Amino acid sequence: MKGEAAPPSAWTSDRTTGLSVAVLMAVAFLVVGRQAYQVASGPLPPRSGDAAPAFSAPTLLGADMSLADHAGKVVLVDFWATWCPPCVASMPGLERLYASHGERGFVVLGVNQEPHDLGRVRRYVQDARLSFPILVDDGTIAPRYGVFSYPTSLLVDRRGVVRRVYRGPASEEALARDVEALLEAGS
Repeated sequence: MKGEAAPPSAWTSDRTTGLSVAVLMAVAFLVVGRQAYQVASGPLPPRSGDAAPAFSAPTLLGADMSLADHAGKVVLVDFWATWCPPCVASMPGLERLYASHGERGFVVLGVNQEPHDLGRVRRYVQDARLSFPILVDDGTIAPRYGVFSYPTSLLVDRRGVVRRVYRGPASEEALARDVEALLEAGS
């Protein structure tokens, strides 16, 4: 039996597994660390009382639309994606809110985060029967607003000032109450 290779020991197998786990953990740390750095080094998100950052983006129909196009209205800027279950779950409520308050000077701007999958976004918007404008973020709007989780929505008054920031899905009742207060205030 001389000259035959000895079978690998348990120690060698454990060492290989340990090294593999260490490499995977290092890669995961680098990926998460890079994302954390991007969020931390980006602009501060607007807070209540700050002017809403200006933006312009194409709609799903190809026309350019800006926040300034809605000056004098109460605007809910909603950052969302079809791959985000809470975003999708909140869309019917946003549609109801838009339908019930739109004639009084309220608009929802849905800022979608999927510029490379517009077919999917169009199908979703059609199937969900959304009538408010959907804009396509090319990756520059959400960072300006400090958005790092979805959905994130900002309620902007008639003068272009952020009045509320909602991280995660806001209840339809809370949104309706906040929109109504701004519409009544005539701010």
